[in-house]
Amino acid sequence: MGKRTREKKFFLLYESQADALFRFVFFRVSDREGAKDIVQDTFLKMWEVLDSSRKIENERAFLFRIASNLVIDRYRKSKEYSLNSLTEQGFDVPDDPGTPIETQIDADTTLEFLQDIPEKYREAVWLRMVEEWSVRDIAELSNESENVISVRIHRGLKLWRKRVSEEFGKKSRPETSEE
Repeated sequence: MGKRTREKKFFLLYESQADALFRFVFFRVSDREGAKDIVQDTFLKMWEVLDSSRKIENERAFLFRIASNLVIDRYRKSKEYSLNSLTEQGFDVPDDPGTPIETQIDADTTLEFLQDIPEKYREAVWLRMVEEWSVRDIAELSNESENVISVRIHRGLKLWRKRVSEEFGKKSRPETSEE
């Protein structure tokens, strides 16, 4: 592959995947600057792979695998694990003027509850429901079968719905006071 072809391929990949990759990393590290650094390192490593003329079957999944490995490396090095809420760190929910503020707040809150489910389910649900990845792409990223990923998504959604209904059920129940 020629230099111009590699550059074009790299920039197209960057343009199409940078935002989704940032959200993916940020969701896992809950640190805006740390996520930016990891995304930068991810694209640097991807450039090196493209420059080496190595054959890549699914560039998107490969890119996200690099990012996932860098996140794991970060946690291994720091041993600090802090999951702050997405909204406190600047996670942007699309600002639709037609959407009531209560709906936007509820959307933020339900995304926060995704943090409460186990990691293996959380990642599969996030990629499928928020990033709109196919089951096949998620399976390739995680080195699992499509059946395993489908089950994780199903179970993760079940756990997430349960958590959301528990929380919103508490808010809608009248409080009783003992006098």
